[in-house]
Amino acid sequence: MNLFFILGNQLFPLKYLTSFKKDHQFFMAEDYGLCSYEKHHKQKILFFLSSMRSYADTLKKNKFKLDYLKIENKEFKDDYFEKLKKVIKKKKIKNISSFEVEDKFFEKKISLFLKKEKITWNIIQTPMFLNSRKEFKNYLEKSNKPFMATFYKEVRKKSGI
Repeated sequence: MNLFFILGNQLFPLKYLTSFKKDHQFFMAEDYGLCSYEKHHKQKILFFLSSMRSYADTLKKNKFKLDYLKIENKEFKDDYFEKLKKVIKKKKIKNISSFEVEDKFFEKKISLFLKKEKITWNIIQTPMFLNSRKEFKNYLEKSNKPFMATFYKEVRKKSGI
């Protein structure tokens, strides 16, 4: 079985998930560690979790198979990876898909976790940005003096903005 995990900053339009709907179980978790690793205003956390719940409701309404762990769950304070590991074992997951993780520290933790669990990770380009990581890397490789202003000028020309 395949799993697709969705993080709280990846609540993209459903069109980005429909190709995974038939053969993937989806996973989302309200996570203590992700809510507390930095100091956030309580209203920001409330908004974040509320957005996740609303998105989960939309997924369910559109017949996506979803495991969603709420703050009320007794496992809320467990590490995100412990929660993920339980789902992997319970559902006998062999492949995991997700959008690119923009938090580099968390991305590295996920990568190490999945290698340890011997799970294949299918990373999907995030719709969060106009450009892919590859496009930005190509820009850096061809520029002697890379400047964000120059990069954005190229992006505007390419996009007709």
